[in-house]
Amino acid sequence: MAQSFFNNKRVWITGASSGIGRELAVEISKLGGACILSARSESMLKETNELTVGKDKNVVVPLDVTDETAVESAYASIIEDGPVDILINNAGVSQRSTAEDTAMSVYRSLMEVNYFGVVKLTKVVLDAMLKRGQGSIVTISSIAGKVGPPYRSGYAGSKHALHGFMDSLRAEISHRGVHVLVVCPGYINTPIAINALNGKGEKYNKKDEENAQGLDPNDLAKMILKAIAKKKNEVYFGKFEVNAVRLKRFWPGLLTKMLSRKFHQNPK
Repeated sequence: MAQSFFNNKRVWITGASSGIGRELAVEISKLGGACILSARSESMLKETNELTVGKDKNVVVPLDVTDETAVESAYASIIEDGPVDILINNAGVSQRSTAEDTAMSVYRSLMEVNYFGVVKLTKVVLDAMLKRGQGSIVTISSIAGKVGPPYRSGYAGSKHALHGFMDSLRAEISHRGVHVLVVCPGYINTPIAINALNGKGEKYNKKDEENAQGLDPNDLAKMILKAIAKKKNEVYFGKFEVNAVRLKRFWPGLLTKMLSRKFHQNPK
């Protein structure tokens, strides 16, 4: 199903320079899709493109998703070669600091990338998708978008906001042929912790053992593409940590105790 779904589709992937975004590009290219690769680092985007099949079909578009004017200009150049069939909002930044020690500027930075950047990109592609009566808007959130773990108050807050926006958007447009999917990964073996922000807004620059033992990003990419092809609304991928979503719904008090215990046993 995924093979036929992605064949000849144009897929715009943000955060395509590494991790999940890079693996999505590789797998989409194998399925016959053409990728529009965006992130801030042009050199790393070119590295991603070199890993894909039929790389001449792809387009490298360096982009800072917090720059609204740049987003509009990027989109204008992209659609000169045809419409965007699928947008995958994957750009994001994490956090490793307590709420007590996190500066307001860090909270704002997290929201600019993880929330406002996604909203802007979504709005840019939305009008054309609605006019065509087809398209998919896919947002890579996190289990932290459903459950707030320690040291992630800003990250979890930005991801929770995404869920509210995408749920409302889905309710408004699903009858008009445009599909909205939110993907909630748990721990994935990517550089997300290294690139996270500490309480002062500096690069955390450390590995998390939990992420190191998490899902392989290539396995996750394949799961995501199946969910897109099946037009799912919201999916959860991971190991034991996925159970936190169920615990929050049915045993919220137990979940709070478990997370609090984890916080006190693993000070950063």
